[in-house]
Amino acid sequence: MVTFTHKISDPNGLHARSAAYMAQFAMERECRIRVACRDCAADMRQLMGLMRLRAKCGDVLEFKVEGVSEEQTVKELKTLAGELL
Repeated sequence: MVTFTHKISDPNGLHARSAAYMAQFAMERECRIRVACRDCAADMRQLMGLMRLRAKCGDVLEFKVEGVSEEQTVKELKTLAGELL
């Protein structure tokens, strides 16, 4: 399992469009990806779970990636998070 954090800099926070891109990314991977913010966590494949995080600008997301090719997935996910959030 690989864990990393990302601080949200987008003024809109984790909004519907970025959450949809993230869920799609997770569905295309064999790894299990969990995202946590404050005291809430979600499976990254679940769009509504991501929306329930209510992550805002300045919040820190914690990603946990587990499974096949997790190192490559983490590299790609860090790039995606940097672009979207």
